[in-house]
Amino acid sequence: MPSCKITKLFLLFLFCATAAFSQNYPGKNYTAANQLPNNSVRSLLVDSNNILWIGTENGLVKKENDVFTYFFEEDGLALNSCWAIAEDKNKHLWFGSYGAGVSIFDGFQFKGLSEKDGLVHNEITKLYASGNYMYVGTSDGVSVIDINTHKVISFNPPAGDVLFRVQDFFRYQNETYVVTYNSGIYKIQNKNNQPALVEVNGHSFIYSVLVDNDSIFSSNKGFFTKSPLVDYVDENDSLPQKKLGNSIIWDYVKTGDNKIFAAAWGIYDTDGGIYEVENNRLISRASEFNVPSKEVISLAYDAKFEKLYVGTKDAGMFEIALNPQIKFHRTEGKSITGFAEAKNSSAVIRNDGIVLKRGGKEQIIPLSQLKKWQENYVATTKLPLPRHPDDFYELDYSIKAGEIRFYDIKVNGNLYWVNTNIGIFAIRETGELERYLPLHSEEINFTQAGELIETNPYGGVRVYSDLDAFTYTHFEQTVPHTPTMVVSSLQKGNKTYFLSVFSGLYAWENNGFKSYVKEGIWNEKKLKHITTLGRDLAISTEFGDVYIVNDDASFKILKKIPRAQLQGNSISFLTEYKGTLIIGTEKGLTLYKDQRFIFLDEEQGLEQALLSARVNKSTLFIGSYGGMYDIDLEAVNEPPALVENLLLKEIFINNNKFSAGPIAGGEKLKLAHNENTILLKFSTNAHPFPNKLKYQYRLNANDNWSLPSSNPEIFLPALPPDEYELDVRVLDQSTGLGYTRPLLNMVILPPFWKTWWFILLLTGIILLAVYSIYQYELLQARKFEEQKGQLRKRFEETKMEALLAQMNPHFIFNAMNSIQYYIMDSDIDNASRFLGDFAKLIRLNLDHCTKPTILLVEEIEYLQLYIRVENTRFNNNIKVIFETDPLIDIYEVEIPTMLLQTFVENVFVHAFPAGIKDPTLKISFKLVAEGVLRCKIEDNGIGISNTSAHKLHESKGVNLVKERLALLGYDVAEAVQVNAEKDKGTTVLLTLNV
Repeated sequence: MPSCKITKLFLLFLFCATAAFSQNYPGKNYTAANQLPNNSVRSLLVDSNNILWIGTENGLVKKENDVFTYFFEEDGLALNSCWAIAEDKNKHLWFGSYGAGVSIFDGFQFKGLSEKDGLVHNEITKLYASGNYMYVGTSDGVSVIDINTHKVISFNPPAGDVLFRVQDFFRYQNETYVVTYNSGIYKIQNKNNQPALVEVNGHSFIYSVLVDNDSIFSSNKGFFTKSPLVDYVDENDSLPQKKLGNSIIWDYVKTGDNKIFAAAWGIYDTDGGIYEVENNRLISRASEFNVPSKEVISLAYDAKFEKLYVGTKDAGMFEIALNPQIKFHRTEGKSITGFAEAKNSSAVIRNDGIVLKRGGKEQIIPLSQLKKWQENYVATTKLPLPRHPDDFYELDYSIKAGEIRFYDIKVNGNLYWVNTNIGIFAIRETGELERYLPLHSEEINFTQAGELIETNPYGGVRVYSDLDAFTYTHFEQTVPHTPTMVVSSLQKGNKTYFLSVFSGLYAWENNGFKSYVKEGIWNEKKLKHITTLGRDLAISTEFGDVYIVNDDASFKILKKIPRAQLQGNSISFLTEYKGTLIIGTEKGLTLYKDQRFIFLDEEQGLEQALLSARVNKSTLFIGSYGGMYDIDLEAVNEPPALVENLLLKEIFINNNKFSAGPIAGGEKLKLAHNENTILLKFSTNAHPFPNKLKYQYRLNANDNWSLPSSNPEIFLPALPPDEYELDVRVLDQSTGLGYTRPLLNMVILPPFWKTWWFILLLTGIILLAVYSIYQYELLQARKFEEQKGQLRKRFEETKMEALLAQMNPHFIFNAMNSIQYYIMDSDIDNASRFLGDFAKLIRLNLDHCTKPTILLVEEIEYLQLYIRVENTRFNNNIKVIFETDPLIDIYEVEIPTMLLQTFVENVFVHAFPAGIKDPTLKISFKLVAEGVLRCKIEDNGIGISNTSAHKLHESKGVNLVKERLALLGYDVAEAVQVNAEKDKGTTVLLTLNV
């Protein structure tokens, strides 16, 4: 018996040791390897806008919603080494450098104050804001600066060789006290209307202080003290003998729930780190906060989001969520893979056993106990062990306890049914074994009547009517409605659902199975997870889509949630809470209800892997490697809106920072047409999870929203001239809510050549020019018509003159003489023929004078008739030759009237005086180019003659021809060429367009 008691006590101790857990707080570490310029963080401050300022030994950092902005000496900072930060009531930031004085930042630019401005010393150790003053502690003295006028009042340190090094300030009874390292405690009070530094007591080796109500914590070499304030500022007070703690505390913060944290660095000792002051003891929080550094020197607390910022000398800055949405309870080396809940208890499956919790007490059923239960059954059962001849899994009875693997845990009949690779265990809420079944199935469930359903990927399904006698009905896998490759199941009402990754949804109902694919009810085949969702069902596919369906009276698909709307592609579990669907993926947790998506991931402290989940009352438990998470669903499911404001921070135009300062609300930004490439940087109010914010914009109310972006900036290249009312929409994935507001009204002015006044002016000029051109053309048309009339008149005159020239009195007289001669000579035939030719010639003259052009055949006929009349006078002694180019169609080609006769007349009048032998006249027509006719009149007469009669006739006849050709638009010098040589005849060339 004693041995048995000792064993029980040992097991109880072992249970307590393994069940113990510690909460881990989610956090981040920022170092010089990522966001910080230096790993030594000397000062921290959360300002009134919840912006974190980080002072390092090599630069200043502004952290606003996880957007980091860096400031260095080239940006206006007095010195890159920043040892102190404070904010005055004007919301101006003050930065103390260790070597170059103070920098004051108004949000746009820095102003520096140093020894030359009256500062007592340039090595700043502490800044403290109170009322209208900023108290500046240095390594050798104190200065007070008016925050409005920047007037500096400095106090000379007490005489002596010891540096008056200021470590801290505090207020008590409306007076400001100065804490020095080894020169004592002083207070600043008015004497004769002048501020003065008055020694209070000689406390020495003080590193930092914290006022807590009526008490004060004071850090010293290797310890701290807690004293009543009234005693601490007493001139007779000396440090108490009771020393608390074991390190040097450089900074304190007090949280909203009255917790006090201390930043410790032992300088030469290794007892530093992040501590909590609890019951006057230093409790290390290095493990829970995951802060391994032993050189913690600065702290800051964000009361709005309950975050602690820890600055170290060697490892950068740590950010810790003190009250996270998601809490992780670590169980070292223990992975939680399943949950279940019975009437009066709950169970958790771990890789080392089953933990039952009942009545506030916990017990563990280790793997060894499961193995003993199996071994005992095998040794004592009278039933033959199943050999599974129908392709069901064989059990390997040689599996050792350490190799046991859990498949699932379900509750039926107020028993926990634990499915493992060594069989199925039915366990009472008390932790006792109800029964063991030597069955091997990765997925089991129950009918509404409580009958066990055992599935097998390839061997069909068994439904047990009697577990004591192993009586079952086997549904062959070859039957179309038998579930195969089952991966998940759910018992709901009178139906038990089974999901297959290859053949879709099945249901057990009315003592039989139904395939929804075979029945043509639902053709989706690759299904993975199932859960209830109120009266409905939520079912996920293997590829990440989720369907919400109702299968009460008839099967209906109510909604499909495509995987594109979820974070992650592979769904690990589905569960529900009050109509909210909870979806676990490889990227985090999504809560969906009424088109609202809330997403939780590592930013809220939820890290992979998510192995299992169960809702208990309003808490969601998620199993993972090394512990489990718990999430308050009431807080997460209906969160308040966290985005309340949107502020335009910076404007860059054509890559140049806009220097006009902030744009006032409602004021329109006006830009030139070539100032149209714009970068806008903006931010929301402080947000606890800034990486959950996605941003969209639209240029005008009727435009579509842009694609979501995680960067709080908008780049607008090459904007066309127009007016823009830029709206920004913030999608907050941590709450599922959106926030929309106008960001900027601006106008891109068009170039002057596109402005209304320029277009109006240009239109006026064009209209005036068109009107002027119209008037000019109208005037020219009138002149042209006048000239045309004059030309027509002159043309008709020239024709008449040509006609008169052809019918000159001398010609008519000669013709009449010839007729008279024939009559007197009684040559009636010649007289009649001559008279007929003469009459026909007169008629042709009259006909041709009314036409601008005549056919070439008509001109040839006229010339032949004229030559016959003229040649009669010469007794037909002149030989006449007509030649026509065969390429010329004389019935188609037209030439101007009354041109050739003048030159032919000259031949008869001047070319052949008496004595010319064989007088010959040759007239030829040749097509020298397309549309160009050359008329050639040549004779072998006397050629050049200087007689006045010849000149007179040429001036009348030839000049009329030339004038008519000029009126017709010819170049007369080229159109008419006369070549004559004495005694060698005359050649006339006329080049006409036909």
